[in-house]
Amino acid sequence: MSYIKLNTRFLGDGLEQQTAALQKSAQEHLQRLNDKSCVGSEWIGWYNYPKTRGFEQEENIRQFVQNLDVTYDLVLVIGIGGSYLGTRAVTEALLHTYQGTLRDNRPMIAFAGHHVSETQLVEVLELLDKKQPVVNVISKSGTTTEPAVVFRVVRDYMEKRFGKEESARRIICTTDAKEGALRQVADQEGYASFVIPDDIGGRFSVLTPVGLVPLALLKLDTRALMEGADRLFSELGQEQEHPALRYASARLAAYEQGKRIEILASSNPKVSHIIEWWKQLYGESEGKQGKGLFPAGLTYTTDLHSLGQYVQDGVRNVLETFLSFEQDVPRRNGVEQRIRVPVQASKLDQLNYLEGRFLGEVNRAAMQGTMMAHFDGGVPCLGLTVPELSEHGIGALFAFFEVGCAISAAMLGVNPYDQPGVEAYKKNLFALLGKPGTEALGARLRERL
Repeated sequence: MSYIKLNTRFLGDGLEQQTAALQKSAQEHLQRLNDKSCVGSEWIGWYNYPKTRGFEQEENIRQFVQNLDVTYDLVLVIGIGGSYLGTRAVTEALLHTYQGTLRDNRPMIAFAGHHVSETQLVEVLELLDKKQPVVNVISKSGTTTEPAVVFRVVRDYMEKRFGKEESARRIICTTDAKEGALRQVADQEGYASFVIPDDIGGRFSVLTPVGLVPLALLKLDTRALMEGADRLFSELGQEQEHPALRYASARLAAYEQGKRIEILASSNPKVSHIIEWWKQLYGESEGKQGKGLFPAGLTYTTDLHSLGQYVQDGVRNVLETFLSFEQDVPRRNGVEQRIRVPVQASKLDQLNYLEGRFLGEVNRAAMQGTMMAHFDGGVPCLGLTVPELSEHGIGALFAFFEVGCAISAAMLGVNPYDQPGVEAYKKNLFALLGKPGTEALGARLRERL
């Protein structure tokens, strides 16, 4: 029986029938993944990664962290796109929202290099001043503008504060095995380093050292993360109509019936960066050749008081997937932390019918009511349920979405593993900043401005 459940009850009869009709095609594309005959097969090292390399790699990384010879209370992750989104998805979901302000036995985490905002980098440097940091810079090439510029600034800060020898012990690189600017820097400076596999692209890399190194530094259960993913991959060989395949089929069925946007919605703000990770995965994998569902994310009930109006009554070009976790109650020292609506003598707020109920019950009712309201308003809806919000549950969800994405894109007729559109802005950026060899383009762009 599949670990993650997919509810198609509110998809609508027409789409449900079309989803079922596409199952054979989804199974065929899964078989091509298995026998490496799919488009982009040189990039499918992510598939079944825990068994092929992941468990061994995870154990090596855990051992490295245990033997790390510096004291630290902050992990700064420098990366962009797939180099940081997966880590942020896990940490936002599982660490305290206000970590760093409360006593905790875990280090704090901060992120940089996913933009070049001067304002925020100043704040990151101010945070570093108050902490004993280790820095994990993640880039396959080492020349991607945003993380490369930020790493240069942070590296300069670390060397001025700690000296070259001590800062070398506090900087960890995750990069290419042999080539690239960051590999050269790591070898030259003696930084500890881990390898981004050659056969795994950035947005599929969360279960590799890209995600495992920072999560292990934070003392999160990376073994459970790997076990959750392995569980999902193992299920695929046992169920012909696995929920991941039905999810891919439902997305294509919706697209063929004119839907152009998929909203991934959740009622738990702690999982908002899981949605951000999902947006990159599906947006970069499918958005090609004028095709693909636009991936958007909403957090309910907050967004019901803004964009919820559009979803309910706007253009009917939306597919909505509701993501929920059966067990998402935080624990402190093994004890669940629950909140009931208090009983009060005064009933002026008209909430007496809720007295004694857990807030989680109210939240679930809001999610269920929203799904039915949106379906009645003409939006086909899917329900995606994960048993628990934990390392194991998130690991399984990562694998679920990766498989669903690979199958969905292949059924759509695009290569899930390239991203030709990403290069357009880079060419203009280099030209506007005067990178050697771009002078002519720079002149044309400045004239347009």
